[in-house]
Amino acid sequence: MARMWTGKGKLILPVVITALALLMRFFRLGHQSLWIDEVLTLGASDPAPPGIPFAVKLLWDVHGPLYSLLIHLWRLVSETDAWLRLPGAAAGVAAVPLMYVWMKREAGRDTGLAAALFMALNPFNIYYSQEVRFYSLLTMMTVVALLAFSAFIERPSARRGALLGVSLGLACLSHLMALFLCAGFAVCLAAKRRTRGAYLRWGLLAAAIALVIASPWIYRQLFFLQRIYETQPQLRPVVYRMEEGRFPPLLAYPYAVYAFATGFSLGPDLRELRTMLSVGDMLGRHAPALGLAALVFGVALVGGLARLRRERNLALFVSVPSVAIVMVTLAALLKIKVFNARYLMTAFPVFIAVVACGAVRRGRGFTAAMIAAVSIVMLVSTANYHFSPRYARDDIRGAVRLIRADERVGDVILAPGMELIVSWYYSGSRPIEPLYAPLLDRRRIEQRLALISAGNRRLWYLRCRPWDTDAEGHIKEILAESLPALGSWELPGVTLHLYEIPSGGG
Repeated sequence: MARMWTGKGKLILPVVITALALLMRFFRLGHQSLWIDEVLTLGASDPAPPGIPFAVKLLWDVHGPLYSLLIHLWRLVSETDAWLRLPGAAAGVAAVPLMYVWMKREAGRDTGLAAALFMALNPFNIYYSQEVRFYSLLTMMTVVALLAFSAFIERPSARRGALLGVSLGLACLSHLMALFLCAGFAVCLAAKRRTRGAYLRWGLLAAAIALVIASPWIYRQLFFLQRIYETQPQLRPVVYRMEEGRFPPLLAYPYAVYAFATGFSLGPDLRELRTMLSVGDMLGRHAPALGLAALVFGVALVGGLARLRRERNLALFVSVPSVAIVMVTLAALLKIKVFNARYLMTAFPVFIAVVACGAVRRGRGFTAAMIAAVSIVMLVSTANYHFSPRYARDDIRGAVRLIRADERVGDVILAPGMELIVSWYYSGSRPIEPLYAPLLDRRRIEQRLALISAGNRRLWYLRCRPWDTDAEGHIKEILAESLPALGSWELPGVTLHLYEIPSGGG
């Protein structure tokens, strides 16, 4: 890599890469519709009910209270999609120079620049940077904690222990899965045999500070999980019926690595993965994309781990992802949460770092080729994310616009599982009816549809994420059999049907 950073020019490339990251994350920021999880996050940032301070409500936010507080204040200015997503995009941009500083310390300036570039172009990070969710903030705070830990392990002191504790505490308030990061750091210290003297003394200080910051939410998370198991046991089988059998458990691990590398917009899309019937058929149809990504990132990962081992710097880059994988696997086995790449978010910056270490080695020719190959794969995936409807989020906003353009007196809107997000976009006066099919048999669904139809003239049926909301297809079948169809529209992730309701309610 050409050395363009001497004297006053030291910051040219980091600044250019950061500007590139800003462009990649702010480009078409509000183009895609919000999806259901984003609206749930907005619900967490809503004002508290009358008589309850928002601070009390925030104490029960066991996901990302720091992000909910930020959005609570941010939305006072505007509630447009792009504006709401801007804090996440800003956090995604901030992670890039932080990545450079961390990896410059760990593996040199060239590797720091490569790590910053890969973070800037990475479609996985871009995807979550353009979402009203806490994952982008968690990624940024994870890099901050990694940087603080690198300084601490180099020379432990009270100041560095305190900084590490604060960074870990704030990471936990971004999302409690940052506790995996705390455990990963402890494993790293044990692996390096740095568990005595100043390491122990100031390491315990860091742990105490992080625990004090996060403890109110840790308590509520334990209470929340206990309540699910005691009072809502029926929810767990429903969730897992939708997930099991769709994606073989052992494939979840390589897929998480694939998602880290290419996001969700190269090869199979998320909806295809949810509904596929044959793994072999899916792999065959996407063999070129899967093979290219496996080759490029496989070479980089193996080379990066080998380099880190030679440089006696492997412990941190193994301990952090290993702890995250073990904990997420345990949560899946206990049926608390399904195994998902986003739950491994604390391992993501480490993945980028290892890829950068594998790319920057063996001379300038190899380094240039590897950086180009990794960048091209990421750019192709990012282009798919922005411009291919196949990889777009569920377009609830577009469906609501179609309804608004043709709604009439006597219409009713049926949006199973999507009521919250339809309500977010819909400003009309037609009723929005819920119907969660997994908890009902066909007879009860028929009864519920009859009640919804009674007294109305037309029914809009917004069908989205059917593997979760109507896996058996009963709602679609009953409506097709009992009501005349007036129209149908296909949007990314959404099919909108319009039915006529005969006199008498069906």
